[in-house]
Parts: sequence; C-alpha cells; structure tokens
Amino acid sequence: MDHFYGRAVFFVRDGASALAFYREALGFSLSWNHEVEGRPFVFEVSLFGFQLILNQTESDTAARAGHGRVFVGLDPEQSEALRRHIEAKGIATTTVYWGRPTLVIRDPDENELFFWLGPDQNG
Repeated sequence: MDHFYGRAVFFVRDGASALAFYREALGFSLSWNHEVEGRPFVFEVSLFGFQLILNQTESDTAARAGHGRVFVGLDPEQSEALRRHIEAKGIATTTVYWGRPTLVIRDPDENELFFWLGPDQNG
C-alpha cells in the first residue's frame, strides 16, 4: 500500500440545503449520496478533484455543525482556475493572510474552505 485516500468531513444542519448550496452556488458535482427517508444525509461532492464529504447532524452530533475547516494548497495555475470559477459563479469570498493570501469560502453552516493561493499570489 502506497498511501491512504483521505477526505475531510463537514457536519451540516440540513443535508438537502447543504447539497443545494455546494452544487448550485459553488459548482461542486455530486459523487455519491446516502439518503435517509428520501433526503441527503451523507454525501460526497467534488470540484477540480477536491472531494469533500458532508454529513447531516443528528442529536449526538448537532454541536459539530459549522466547526469544519479544510485547507487546500494551490499552485499558480490552480489558483487562476479557481479564480475564474469563483468569478463565473459569483461566489462570495474573503481573503485572510494565513502565511500567504488565502481565499476563504464559508458555507451556510459556517464551515470554511481555505484556498491557499501559493507563492506570489494575491487574494
């Protein structure tokens, strides 16, 4: 075995709303979906090869919603592709300095996607 295949998991309050946000507002595609009572409950979305699992909370995990952060490091070509995507979709971002300029996208639960722009890139 060469390496593990890992993905981050964000907890969300409402799976259907989160799925709609990630697909419609952010442009992610749906990779797979496990439904409970006909509603998205645990599912994976992806964008430019980045994969993220979203999990609707239950009573014992309710406090986890909105506490996620994932960091994605980008090279200059990837930064430019992401910028074009953000502009085309009209995605709201903020920029923080996290060692380098870093674009931040927050979902409706306040989970954070940190996109590190790499050397010599500006937010």
